[in-house]
Amino acid sequence: MKAKQVIIIFTLLIGANGFAFGQLGPLYSQYLFNQALFNPAYTGVNDAFHASAISRQQWIGVEGAPVTNALNVTSSFIDNKVGVGVLLVSDQFGINNNTEINGMYSYQIEMLNSRSLSFGLQTSYTSYQSDFSKLNLEQPDQALQIASNNTTETNFGAGVYFQAKNYYAGISIPKILNNNELDKSRSRFNQKIYISGGIVFDQFILLKFKPSVLLVFEEGEMAILDLNAQFLLMDALWVGASLRNFSTAGINGQFKFKSNVRLGYSFELPFNEIGNTAFSTHELMVSIDLAIFKGQGVGVRYF
Repeated sequence: MKAKQVIIIFTLLIGANGFAFGQLGPLYSQYLFNQALFNPAYTGVNDAFHASAISRQQWIGVEGAPVTNALNVTSSFIDNKVGVGVLLVSDQFGINNNTEINGMYSYQIEMLNSRSLSFGLQTSYTSYQSDFSKLNLEQPDQALQIASNNTTETNFGAGVYFQAKNYYAGISIPKILNNNELDKSRSRFNQKIYISGGIVFDQFILLKFKPSVLLVFEEGEMAILDLNAQFLLMDALWVGASLRNFSTAGINGQFKFKSNVRLGYSFELPFNEIGNTAFSTHELMVSIDLAIFKGQGVGVRYF
């Protein structure tokens, strides 16, 4: 990795989102139908077996830019009162390659008028790997070329999620412990508070409108504001736009096949001087919902 490329990445990190990417942790755009990516209380809330895969590549054309792949499998059990799931994340950026394994559990309380309140817990194991031999230095350093830094961490988190037919709200702290007080380079997995909410307006013929918001807070860092607006056409195609911290704009869509399979795509572009040179971000998602266990069912859902 050359010095010029390092400078480009650093500028994108600061300018594109208003904060250093290293402080944030893995980003997603296709979380709108799977908030288990950051809230364990979402696990199993739709009373079905769910599996999804996400692949996200940021700033195409920049060597060492972040690449994130995630696999999430969840299911409801015991008359849909309990949810259990696993989330696997591979996160690569620069000389770093992190692997994360999360186990999630939720308990759902059914309420009147098709509303539910869920409480969730999760535990996580993260492996950090830094390979300094990938650095392309003008003056090679033999010690760095053979050096690597490998560490592991465990953590736990919690969340609450409320869902009705046409709206939802959630709050979570997926990682409660700040395990890296002395190593700021890995603070991307420190404690963060996620607050989400959304509503669906279905008064239109053959058209539904869903605005939603996600807020992320971390002590000592700039807050993240993610605004989204989506339209559902013919109960099959979601199209929308997003705005993150008023510095990154995006478009997104999801197409539903046979009521239980979804294929999604997101495109983002930072609108600063460097972003305008076409360092775009792309994200793909595929998911499936199945009725495998007793009491499960695959129905219409907006969240």
